[in-house]
Parts: sequence; C-alpha cells; structure tokens
Amino acid sequence: MSRLTSVAAIVAGFVALAAMRATTPHFIDITGPIGFRGVPDKPVRTDNLVVTAGQPRLARAIRFRAAGKVVTRDTGGVWLIVPVASQVDHKTTAVYGRTWLTQDGRRYAASERVEGADAVLTSTKTIQPGLVRHDLLVFEVHPDVTAGGTLLLSEQRFPQLTAEARIPFPKTPPAAPVAMLDLDDLHAKL
Repeated sequence: MSRLTSVAAIVAGFVALAAMRATTPHFIDITGPIGFRGVPDKPVRTDNLVVTAGQPRLARAIRFRAAGKVVTRDTGGVWLIVPVASQVDHKTTAVYGRTWLTQDGRRYAASERVEGADAVLTSTKTIQPGLVRHDLLVFEVHPDVTAGGTLLLSEQRFPQLTAEARIPFPKTPPAAPVAMLDLDDLHAKL
C-alpha cells in the first residue's frame, strides 16, 4: 500500500510541476515594458515621456540635410515616416526605444541610415522638461507591413519594468508611397 501511495505522490508531483511550468509566464513577460496605450494624433503620457504621433507617410526615397549636405537615400522596401511631438515632465531624456511593431510581430528599429538628419528624432537628441520637440521617426520596412502597425517609444532601447508608449495605427494602409519625400520640408510643416 505504501508503495502505491509513493508512486501516486510522485505522479501527482510531476503533474503539478508540469501544470506550473505550462502556466508560468516567461521572464520577459514579467520584466517587460509597462505599456501606456494611446491613439494617433492624441498625446500618450507615460511616467515621464509625453508623445503625440501623427499620421504615417510612405516614400520610396527620402532626401534630407545632414552635416550641411543634402543626402538622398533609397531602399529595397519603403520608408515609413511618422511625425512626432515629444516632451518630458520631470527629467531630461532621450528616446532610445523607437520601434515599429507589425501586426505579425516583426519589429523594425528606427533606421540608422538617417541618424545625421536634422529633422529626425535620434537617440542623441535630448528632450528637456517643459519644451516640445517636433521631429520625424523614420523606419525602413517591407511594403507589406505598413498597415496596422504599432509605434513603440521608450526612454530605454530595450525597456524592462519601465514605461513604453504604444500607439497602434489603423489596419488601413497609409496613402501610396511617394517617389521622393523631403524630410526637411515635412519637418518644417510640423
């Protein structure tokens, strides 16, 4: 009888462990970003960062001024350009986490091919408390992933247990890509 009880206790233990393993969240889910959801064209407030994302635009090629020169970039996909107004409440910061999350889970980081552009919000540009910055976020993406994406913005490149603004865009795709978009002209209109 005690042998049967011992086997039953071991089997029950294995079942309990398997159930705990199957239902326990992954570490990244526990320590991931704290999401603050918003909508396009409305301010999203996190613990320090306040950001308003405008309507995205698409282009096959972009032109911008960097280090006193006019630079032109093309791509094998499309350029996704999102105008943003950002400010902070409490402390000076930069927006290190700049990601376009697609409907199917792909993540596109802001393009480093435009890092020197005056009009682009890069990780080297700081945001001061009480002052609003108007900039552009530029992503180089596959043409099929422009509709229904989510803009993710945070003060850390890989946020863990910190705030992240999440701005989902409609599932209808933005207007067709233009052949050439001048980032400085677009920035001047913000």
